[in-house]
Amino acid sequence: MFNIGFIEFLLIFFIAVLFIKPEDIPKLSKNAGLFYRKLSRYFYNLKYELSEFEKLEQKINSKKKTLKKSTNEISKPSKRIKK
Repeated sequence: MFNIGFIEFLLIFFIAVLFIKPEDIPKLSKNAGLFYRKLSRYFYNLKYELSEFEKLEQKINSKKKTLKKSTNEISKPSKRIKK
């Protein structure tokens, strides 16, 4: 998702060691993991909802085309009768 390589991970880890107490690193990594999991789940759900919305939109467009075609077929005979 974020495409963090090993070198970037090590750099972040060493910076964290400099600025964060060693006792707090496990708590921070746990919270970061939970945050990443929630963020991943959120994006997965967002993709799913957008795909469902797109399917519904396609169904609506196909129904509109069918309705338009039907109304055109119905209106053709009535134009002949008026003449």
